[in-house]
Amino acid sequence: MRKPRDDGEDDGGLDSLLDTMTNVVGILVLVLIVTQMSVADVVTRITTENKIDENAVQELQKELEQLQEQESELEQVLINPDSVNIDRQREELRRQKELLQRRKELIKQREKEKNEYSIKIEQDKKQADQGQQQLEAAQNKREELETLITASLQKKATLEAKLARTPKTEAPADIEVSIPDPRPAPPGAKELTVLCTGDEIFLVNFDAFRETAKKRAMGLAITTTSKREPEKGIDVKKFTERWERMKDQDDFFDVEYYVQDERFPRLRMKPRKGRGASAAELLNPRSRVRKAWLSQIDITKYYARFNVMPDSFAVYAVARRFFTESGMLSGWTPQSDSYELTSWVPGGMELGPPRPKPPPKPTDPNAPPPKPPNVID
Repeated sequence: MRKPRDDGEDDGGLDSLLDTMTNVVGILVLVLIVTQMSVADVVTRITTENKIDENAVQELQKELEQLQEQESELEQVLINPDSVNIDRQREELRRQKELLQRRKELIKQREKEKNEYSIKIEQDKKQADQGQQQLEAAQNKREELETLITASLQKKATLEAKLARTPKTEAPADIEVSIPDPRPAPPGAKELTVLCTGDEIFLVNFDAFRETAKKRAMGLAITTTSKREPEKGIDVKKFTERWERMKDQDDFFDVEYYVQDERFPRLRMKPRKGRGASAAELLNPRSRVRKAWLSQIDITKYYARFNVMPDSFAVYAVARRFFTESGMLSGWTPQSDSYELTSWVPGGMELGPPRPKPPPKPTDPNAPPPKPPNVID
């Protein structure tokens, strides 16, 4: 049973509160109050924790203004296209196009310069390497020259010391030098061959060597030619074996027999070292060379032909002066170190099957006679 209400109690405020809390609207009001309190706390915390950079705000503000200007221009174009200045836009586009073209050319020029600089750098690097190599080579050369100069100075000092100890002598008499006059030998004059080698001169008696070789060759030809097959001629193998075993000799030379090109008998003169005439013997009237050989030469029938090796020019000069003073005509031919004195064998002998003779060359009756060679000077 419900308790009767006591009119003397003041409970009106609590009843309202309970009514509010028990209906739906009251619940929503309470949620709103709690939410507002939470949001206020969050805003306060964010504001306290995050401080805004004023410079960043200004930059963002500038960007916002530029975007707003662009937006305004685009809205103007979209809303009222007729208000756009076409000529100005075209001029602006042309200017932008030219600017773009210049930038492209500038980029291309920069790229070209970049490539040129790369090539220049590579070339400079190569030149630097070459310069370094040349510098090292020059340094090595300088060291070699310094060594050579030192050795030369030492040698010079040695020679000066010897010169100081050497007694002074009078200068030799002047040597007369004749101007060369190349010309043929006198008609009927025979050649006297003289070999200058090893600082000696050797008189060559070709006639005696050739006559002996001719007799020997004729004898071998008879014994080495087949009687059954004479068309085969002289047997090359048999003739060569016997021929090359033969020798000859005189006071100046050892003579070797050999076959040239497997067909022609030949002679090779080898000077006998120490058996030639030195410069001193040529100047000595009692020397064996002047008494036994040079005194027997008829200067009216012979002329001298000197074959001079590189090591014997001095003895040739003495011999040439002696022959000139004797009234004998002379000439000379310089020879190389590989020169060998050889001779043919009289008779025109050929080994092997006979070869057909070539047809004679036609003669020109109007042609002038050939000039004799210049053998004396």
